Amino acid sequence: MANDEKTAPGAPIASQPESEKPKGTKQAKSSATKPKVPLHQIYALPAPIRTFPLPSFYPNNPLSLFHVLWAWTNQVLFPPPAEPSVIHQGRWSPETRSVHVRDPKSIRALWEQGFFGKGSYSRSEPNWLKRELSRQGQGERKVAELVTAKRREERKMMKWDRARKEQEAILRTRLAEAFVAPVGPKELLALPNSPQDLLRLLSLTELSNGHATTNSSNDDITSQPPMTPPGSQSSPTSLSMPTVSEPEVDRDQANENGAVPFPSLNGHPPTPPKSPAMASEPSPNIVSITPKRRKSVRFSPNVESATYELSDPPSPHLGSLLNGRATNGGPTSVATLPESVEISPTRTPDTSSAVESAEKLEMVDREHLQLSPEEAFYLVFALGSLSVIDPTIGKPMASGELFNKLRRLSLPHGLTTLQPDDPFLVQYAVYHHFRSLGWVPRSGIKFGVDWLLYVGGPVFSHAEFAVIVLPAYTDPYWKAHGHTPQKRSWHWLHSVNRVQSHALKTMVIVYVDIPPPIEDEDPSSLLRRYKVREFFMKRWLSNRSR
Repeated sequence: MANDEKTAPGAPIASQPESEKPKGTKQAKSSATKPKVPLHQIYALPAPIRTFPLPSFYPNNPLSLFHVLWAWTNQVLFPPPAEPSVIHQGRWSPETRSVHVRDPKSIRALWEQGFFGKGSYSRSEPNWLKRELSRQGQGERKVAELVTAKRREERKMMKWDRARKEQEAILRTRLAEAFVAPVGPKELLALPNSPQDLLRLLSLTELSNGHATTNSSNDDITSQPPMTPPGSQSSPTSLSMPTVSEPEVDRDQANENGAVPFPSLNGHPPTPPKSPAMASEPSPNIVSITPKRRKSVRFSPNVESATYELSDPPSPHLGSLLNGRATNGGPTSVATLPESVEISPTRTPDTSSAVESAEKLEMVDREHLQLSPEEAFYLVFALGSLSVIDPTIGKPMASGELFNKLRRLSLPHGLTTLQPDDPFLVQYAVYHHFRSLGWVPRSGIKFGVDWLLYVGGPVFSHAEFAVIVLPAYTDPYWKAHGHTPQKRSWHWLHSVNRVQSHALKTMVIVYVDIPPPIEDEDPSSLLRRYKVREFFMKRWLSNRSR
């Protein structure tokens, strides 16, 4: 029989002998990269449980009925395993008021199957170990947060380059407007009105052409070559930002190498050093000019990072002397060292032993998954795929016990009695509502809202909606008891809506109808009495609604 078997995805392929290999084919590299798994396969399950739905029935296709009957019979005779098949373990943290999951398998399962929790050392996805391995050159190069940091750095450099080009274009325009040959009275009157402006233009021209020397300070202004229009050969062709960033530079301040000293603040340049001959015989051709007070913006071409890694070496002038200790006047110099300290020439450290010891050490994942109270209770109460351990007794807490504990912790300071409008109860009703509809709610504290709603998850797209939860006391019980709800001002609503509009999100105001209090504290009976109402709010723009 012919070879009809197909190699399973990710299975190793048997290598052929050299004699059987076809000619002209390239040999596979030893360090071949693994094929990239699509995101829809990694995040296939929307929750940490598996479902077995029946196939769809189409009335216009009678054969689909037999497909439904066959699937139903198969599940009755061979029932699938009970779900959830795996119950993850979490530990309640009273300091952070959250649930910590430390098992690496449980961390990946809860994140990839519903995007629950947040990494303690990460922004959202718990990928601290991947970043550390990538930084040491042992793991994958493409990590989500590293790619984001690279894109932000590229965007920042692009803005710097755009600002530099804008400044160069402005300066070219100014030089082109200054080099207009005077042919009439009006053109003569349009020339610079002061020797300082003329001197500045001439110095800029010399700096752009690379002719700024110390000898130019003794030349007369009137002895300069005549100005030519921009179209001639002597016009400047290119300008560099570091040399033209400050137009208020004197010609007589250039040093021997042709570099112009950096002016001090408020437009006052430093006094250049003069030789004794120049001090005794002042040149009559130099015009004394008082610089103007001018504010300027300089763009540095070098952007240095302020992030220090643990592997960075110490400061060279501190680390090599007395273990980095410095005196009151600054770094310790050689003259201040005691006589017992011998200064030996620097030697190249033997890095072979350090590399070998580092390879022997195994990287340990120190990150844990941090679940919010709403996420933890949803996994315990709605899905049953998590058990929360009480640190005081070391035993798992029941759903009712965890429910009452989370309600009491969410009460404002000074209140001890549980009410139907407890903050945790109201927020969890909204969280459970959107989870049941297929959305992925995440915390929206960075945008000033309660929740952010994702379609599928944060790895697929940005959040489309921002949710603000407001309790509504519509039941007659609250009016009879004179309960007055908290009022929100129009300025507050407008400011929050403007933030969401700038972030390209639609704001959703969710009203939760608070029922009257009852003595039953069962979570299922309490949550059944709540109603959730949604209202979309968008900014009305007159120019887009005409």
